[in-house]
This record gives sequence, structure tokens and C-alpha cells, in this order.
Amino acid sequence: MKTLKTILIAILSGFMIWSCREDDLLSLKEVLPTVLDEIAVKEYVLTEPAANTNPLMLTVTWTDTKFNLSSASHSEPAGPINYILQMDKEGNDFKNPVVLASTNTLSANLFVKDINAILLTKLNVQPETESVVELRIMSYYGQNQMHSVASENILKIKITPYKPLEEIAAIYLLGDMNGWNNTSTEYIMYRSSNDPDDKTYTYSGRLAANTYFKFIPQESLGTYKAYCRKDDSTMTYETSDGGAFYNETERYVTIKINTETLTYTIEDYTGSNTSTFYNTMGPIGGFSNWDNEPLMTKSSYDGHLWTGTFTFDVATACKFRGNKDWANNWGGSAEEIPYGKGVFDGPGANIAVPGTYKIYFNDLTGHYAILQQ
Repeated sequence: MKTLKTILIAILSGFMIWSCREDDLLSLKEVLPTVLDEIAVKEYVLTEPAANTNPLMLTVTWTDTKFNLSSASHSEPAGPINYILQMDKEGNDFKNPVVLASTNTLSANLFVKDINAILLTKLNVQPETESVVELRIMSYYGQNQMHSVASENILKIKITPYKPLEEIAAIYLLGDMNGWNNTSTEYIMYRSSNDPDDKTYTYSGRLAANTYFKFIPQESLGTYKAYCRKDDSTMTYETSDGGAFYNETERYVTIKINTETLTYTIEDYTGSNTSTFYNTMGPIGGFSNWDNEPLMTKSSYDGHLWTGTFTFDVATACKFRGNKDWANNWGGSAEEIPYGKGVFDGPGANIAVPGTYKIYFNDLTGHYAILQQ
């Protein structure tokens, strides 16, 4: 009986506490809105981050939303409160704001790629154009009936978004040289530009006698949809049993294709170095202290083509060295990633993001491709 009495008292006490809290909510005298903290930097010119990165642009912080109750001697936070960080263009009065964060904490991190995408796709800001945006907090509170209040202040920030580069699709040779393996990425088409508007790809190398081949893009690997021969200068992009290009006699060629105009040329390679072969080839740079480079694999079809997959734990410059001899080295411009053309004793392409890369190198022309996996 004593135990039952104790339980009843506890239940009644709980009802009393609940009732008091309901009375306090009903007798709410004043809401003290959140205040957004000032930020040190109020102008941002965004640049496209390296692949597979999304750096922090800024952290926005704010104060608690607080409440004055009739039964309290001072204001106090009440919970739970959900804070919504909103953004809109200056002058829109938050008629159609974009939600940047929803949290019960007092801060939110904003990242470069996310903000850039919102500006371009949600707020219709043009790339390379400065825009003033406004930030505010909406605080949502209450249990049976939800209430909201806007932050006491608004932050204004100037942001200039960048134009994202389109991803450049890799294209590979598909044909007798790889047994018509439609998943093979052994023979890549190189490029002399990383401008996504430039749709030109090149390949200089050996073609054996009586060789048939096509060109297959990354998106079509595993299928037989490829760039096929239409006539002496134009191609089609289709799945077809025919339409292969044909090479009659063994020779070194330079092939150029344009995937926008669907045109191509196949000409004799005019370089004089086809008979110079290296025993070893490897990427060399800061990652290896410019010595003892890891070695690439030489193609059994064309001894001038090299491939290898390597993991870099640090950002590094990357050159290519033949026979572990500095007399045979090629380096590209630091900005020429993922495609470039090395020149003798160039500065080295800059691999800015640690990670695993598949690297291709053609010692006939110095062309390379450094593709993150």
C-alpha cells in the first residue's frame, strides 16, 4: 500500500509540473530573437576547388532564441528549438529563401561548391558576377502548436560565383589492339587542352597491319556504342557491328577526332623518334623526393605507351623520367591537369589533391593523362 501511495504522489507531481510548464508557455510575455554574429569577411570571390574537394567558405554562428515568461525573473532559452539558416538575394525580402542549414545547434558551416551551386541554380546569379545575398535565422519553437520568429538582424555578404568546368570525358581505343574488350581502358586518347568546350582528342602511336578499331567514351564502357567511321572524314556515334576504322599496313599515325563536329583525320606520324625505346618509365616528383620513381607498365602493342596506377599521400609536382636518367625527362605546365603535354625539363604537372590516380604517358609526343580514380 505504501508503494502504491508513493507512485500516485509521483504521478500527481508530474501532472503539476506539466501544468505549470503549459501555464508558463501560455503566459509568454516576450520572445528575444536570435542574433547572427558578425563575420570578419563579407566579400567572397569563389574559385572552383580541386576535384573531390569542397572547402569551407565560412562558419555562421548565432545566439540562442530566449523567452521571457510571466513566472520567470529573467529570460531563458526554451527547447527544443530548430534553427533554420536561410539565404536570399538582397531586396527579395526572403520571399523565396533557400535553406542552407537546419539544426538545433548555434552554428552552420557553408562550403564553396554548395554555395556556388545554390547561387547559380536557385538564386539565378550569373557566373563571374558579384551578387549581394542576405542571411537570416528562423527559429521554430513550441510543441502542440509551432511558432517561429526571425533573427533580430540580417547578414549581408557579397559573393561572386565561378563557372564550373564540365567534366572532360575520357575516350579510349577499342579494337584489335585490345581484343575488342569493351571495358578496356588501356589505350587512351590524349588532349592538348583542358577546356571542356574543346572537343578534340588525339592519339599518336603504332597501328599494326590489318587493324580494325573504333573510339569508345567512358560513358559507353561495357557496351559497344562507340564513335564509328561514316566516311573519309566524318564519324557516327552509335552501336553498330560495322563502321570500324581500318589500317592496312603497319605504321605510326596521328589520329585526331572531334566529338562535337564528328570529324576525324588519320595521318602518318611525322616524328623521328619512333625507334627510340626506353627500358623504364615512371612518374617522379616531390612524393618520391625526386628519386627512385615507381615504374609504369610498357604496352606490349606499342613500346612508347606507358600506364600505371599510383597513390599520392601528399600534393606533389609530377614529371616523367625514362631509364631513371634526367637526360630523359618530361614536365608539363603546373595547371595542365588532368591532360597535358610534357616538354623537356618542364616544371611538372601539379597533383593538388592526394589520392589514387591512373596515369598514361606517351613518350613519342610527351602527352599524358592523370586521372583520379
